Amino acid sequence: MREVFSFRPPRRPGILVHGIAVLFLTIIGIFGLWRASLAEGGPTFLVYLLVALLAIAFIPVLTYRMYALQRARYSLARDGISLYWGLRREDIPINHVNWVGSVDQNGMVLRKPFLRIPGAVLGIQPQADGTPVEFLAGSDTNLVMIVTTQRTFAISPADPNEFLQTYRKLSEYGSLTPIQSISDYPSFLLSRSWADRPARVLLISSAVLALALIIWVSLSIPSHSQISLRVSANNELIELVPGIRLFLLPVLNTFFFITDLLLGLFFYRREDTKSLAYLMWAASVLTSILFCGAVYFILQAT
Repeated sequence: MREVFSFRPPRRPGILVHGIAVLFLTIIGIFGLWRASLAEGGPTFLVYLLVALLAIAFIPVLTYRMYALQRARYSLARDGISLYWGLRREDIPINHVNWVGSVDQNGMVLRKPFLRIPGAVLGIQPQADGTPVEFLAGSDTNLVMIVTTQRTFAISPADPNEFLQTYRKLSEYGSLTPIQSISDYPSFLLSRSWADRPARVLLISSAVLALALIIWVSLSIPSHSQISLRVSANNELIELVPGIRLFLLPVLNTFFFITDLLLGLFFYRREDTKSLAYLMWAASVLTSILFCGAVYFILQAT
């Protein structure tokens, strides 16, 4: 039986920081959309809309990083080392490992990624000697370096001493059947789904519809200074508002499009949940059609 020892990065500070940031950005996004829906003038509407879009744009990134940190682990076995960080996976055969050691204990100075927060010290950073080091760490302290024949990694197990002791013990045993080298990045899901014809058709359709709605509304606003979002039983216009508010519909549709896209990619990675990915992308197409219908009836009524 293959014995595997798993180590986690420090997670509590990172999850706390990411959770507070997501909550804060969500409040700003909702507030911006609410204020934009009440704005009477075009400049005021655009300011609140821009604030809302900037806040909402960072939410998926922070949510993914929080998920990645929660699922992150470093696995040691006699036949190799496996690094998991969200959708990032690196399997290193034991015979490809040249050196594993503590950065602090060996007096090493590493150039770390500039954009780093607790729970997300990520990215490839060239060092002073030109060697690129890929960081898959939850903190920028107590780092452990893994030097292989092809790449160098910096990780942050919660207990680096135990990690190093376990590695030395396992490396002494050796292995006659090293694991297969695997290097997966989140981008591989895009290439996989793009190669799948049904998925490609759904992705293209939803993207085209979302873009077409934005263009349509942008071209319609100049000729509709005011619009009505409600009509009476006698088809009379109620509550005329500035036409610029119509832009809220493609903005909301784009938000749903991005959400469905990311959730679909998440489900697509496993065979048993791939059908849910198709469902999310089909829902994105349907949502865009419904928003197009809403825009059409509003313009017709006005």
